[in-house]
Amino acid sequence: MKIKLTKVQLFLLMFVMQTGLVYTSFQNVLIEQGKRDSTIQFIIVAILFFLLLLFFERMHKFFFLNRFTKILYLTYWSLYLVVFIVYITYVLTTWVFPNTPDIVLIAVFLSVCFYASVSRPETAVNIGVVLLPMLFLFLIFMFLAIPNLHITNLLPLFHEDKDTWMMGLIYSTYAFGGAEMFVMLRKYIIENKKIKSKVLATYAIILTGFYFMSILFTLMYFSLEEILLIPEPLIYILHSLEVTFVKRLDLFFIYIWLSWSLVAIVNYVLVMRLVYFENKRKAPVLQQLIFLLVLA
Repeated sequence: MKIKLTKVQLFLLMFVMQTGLVYTSFQNVLIEQGKRDSTIQFIIVAILFFLLLLFFERMHKFFFLNRFTKILYLTYWSLYLVVFIVYITYVLTTWVFPNTPDIVLIAVFLSVCFYASVSRPETAVNIGVVLLPMLFLFLIFMFLAIPNLHITNLLPLFHEDKDTWMMGLIYSTYAFGGAEMFVMLRKYIIENKKIKSKVLATYAIILTGFYFMSILFTLMYFSLEEILLIPEPLIYILHSLEVTFVKRLDLFFIYIWLSWSLVAIVNYVLVMRLVYFENKRKAPVLQQLIFLLVLA
């Protein structure tokens, strides 16, 4: 199976896959481990991510998958999707559909994924465009919480021990999962010219800034003791806001995040199709159906 991507499409696919899976869930574990210094730890890992993109761009021509590495990556992505589908189901049954059986929600997710997986690859590539206005809405909603933020919660910095710093650095990497997608998708770019460093830097800054804002808001809204009790801090912040145009802002965001998550899953399935169906195989639709049933 072959597709053609522009540079914008490549980075849009990566952005959705890197944010859709952990954006609402990693802040509390990062702050729990890294304490007040989690912002500094995150910036350090973000710089390493940018250097990794530079390395991938320089070396992507030498990257290839043999049978063993294909099995390794496909297994890893499959387990990743299973964990994420479990997490989506947990969030929806906690905040939105407490009386809906889990299997019904899982069936809905995977039905959408199956439809996208048997459609033309361009469908999965372009579907992420519909998320852009939704993400801008989410940022606007988050800024409504500014009056409730306490900037003093960010201090003191550089006050934690080395174990805290080590764990904070490790948990910061959660935000940059899916970096391998760059080398997986790089060969499908239409104009196979070198991607300039400033383009990679722009993408890294946008991704880092998007995550960094969520970490800052979480740190300034909650005390360190409260973080231990709040598994989805962003959703809780929106839940606590009172606005006139919608009764529960958190539900509005959860619907946005659900669409975002579904697109992320569809994009992961797309990459898995590119790897698995790189060579022609019999009954591809049946094989994709079996795979999604196994996920369920």
